[in-house]
Amino acid sequence: MNDEKMKVLKMLEEGKVNADEAARLLGALDDQPAAGPAAAAAPGGKARSLHIRVFKEGNDRARVNVHVPLALAKWALRFGGKHATAQVGDKELDMDEIEKFLDQAPGEIMTVEDDDSGERVEITLK
Repeated sequence: MNDEKMKVLKMLEEGKVNADEAARLLGALDDQPAAGPAAAAAPGGKARSLHIRVFKEGNDRARVNVHVPLALAKWALRFGGKHATAQVGDKELDMDEIEKFLDQAPGEIMTVEDDDSGERVEITLK
């Protein structure tokens, strides 16, 4: 059994999630594609994972590289959206609008660069 599934079972054991939530998480993990280049969605196909990468200025190698199964990202957004709000500056983000981004075809969602530090964050669907 892989580490992610063990973490979900541990969360269930500790009471951090209920049985229904654990079942959804395990189902999302089962939908996760195998690692490697062949696992990426075909162009124009349906995205299967959310990728967030952070780069230092002038560096093409990601300092932080996070891959989340899309089903898990959507579940977290729906679950967290009921209990949390997100703001950028003085504007509150609409969680329904954010979820629409996750329904796009594979490709870049956004790139954000910090002019002062030179850090860059790329968010893509694959």
